[in-house]
Amino acid sequence: MISMRNKKEKKQPIESESEEEDYGYDYDSQEEQEDPSEEDLDASEQEDLEESELEDEEEDKAAQMAKIKRDLAHVSFEQLTEIKGKMEPNHEKKKISKAQILQDLKGAASKIKKPKSKLSKEEMKRENKHRPMEISSKRAVGRFREVVPIQAEKRRDPRFDKLSGQLNQDLFEKSYGFLNDYKKSEMDMLKQRLKKEKDPEEQEKLKALLTKMVSKEKQEQEKKRKQALLRERKKQEAELVKQGKTPYFLKRSEKRKLDLMDRYEKLGAKSVDRILEKRRKKNQAKDRKHLPFKRRSAD
Repeated sequence: MISMRNKKEKKQPIESESEEEDYGYDYDSQEEQEDPSEEDLDASEQEDLEESELEDEEEDKAAQMAKIKRDLAHVSFEQLTEIKGKMEPNHEKKKISKAQILQDLKGAASKIKKPKSKLSKEEMKRENKHRPMEISSKRAVGRFREVVPIQAEKRRDPRFDKLSGQLNQDLFEKSYGFLNDYKKSEMDMLKQRLKKEKDPEEQEKLKALLTKMVSKEKQEQEKKRKQALLRERKKQEAELVKQGKTPYFLKRSEKRKLDLMDRYEKLGAKSVDRILEKRRKKNQAKDRKHLPFKRRSAD
């Protein structure tokens, strides 16, 4: 009996092993398999993060270097040599950090990028007390340099200057009356040349010049006539003021009427009638333009 029980007990573990093999459940092996997979995932994530950080750092460095190159493109040769001397190893001197070099480069670039303006005292300072004052060779030198300031000449127009006094028209006309005689003699010479000239183009030129001189002389005579009329009117008004009457100043319309009356008086009755007839015909022609040619019919 005992031997049979032992045989049965021995057979039981074999069955359990076969069951495990049939169903494929091996819990110990499963746990062992799960643990290393998690570790592998953590390691791969860390590697990816490190790689991304390295790429970001490289991109930042590349961008920074590109910016430095752009700034260095405008830096002068003297400043570049000075910065290079700072970067070279020198055991006697103290080591300079990269941050300080970058700061020097930025300062040099900012000085060049300043807008063009007059040199200030700060820009004209010496870099060292044993050095002379320097101006940038890139700045254009002015064409005109005022070493000693010169006082500008004040031009004087005698027409509007008080030193010349007030204009006396009568005295001016008397003083320069001989010019009218010269003008008359020139007109006579032009008339004689026009009679002798045979070239048609030259004749037209002489005619245009002669008509211009004649019209200018007529304008001057008309101006003198108006001035004389107003002068006479002022004298009459001054006499009335002496008698105790209030002064009266003519309007433009009244001056125009006075001028027309004086002109018609000098022309005479026949010439006035002729002028009035011409004006009447002119006004009739204007009125006729506004009248309709034919009445509109009811249709």
